[in-house]
Amino acid sequence: MKIGGCAIIARIKERLGDSTGLKALIVDLGYKTSTVYSWSENDSVPKSVDLLKIADYLGVSMRWLLTGEDESGLAPDERGLLDSYRRLDDRDRQDVVGIIAVKLSRYEQSYEQGEKGEWAAG
Repeated sequence: MKIGGCAIIARIKERLGDSTGLKALIVDLGYKTSTVYSWSENDSVPKSVDLLKIADYLGVSMRWLLTGEDESGLAPDERGLLDSYRRLDDRDRQDVVGIIAVKLSRYEQSYEQGEKGEWAAG
């Protein structure tokens, strides 16, 4: 989890979709372009009052704006997986749980044998 002006600006752009949206945010919230630019260039975190204004404007929590995690503490990709899982019927959910159990079993066996591989990084 990266907290800094660059990461915050990246999340703002992610939410808005493009730099045109960032320009609109700057105008709508009454910021100077140089102020927002300094957050990114200096990797400085905006003041809490600015974070609150931006979060409200974007319709997100301050936690997401700062960390990229929602209130549950899930990262966006984890949230996407959970949302997808919830759209499945019971049988497909059981299949997914079975696949995960097999993958975890293989991971645990590899780990015990000292073959950490890709799993060790996560």
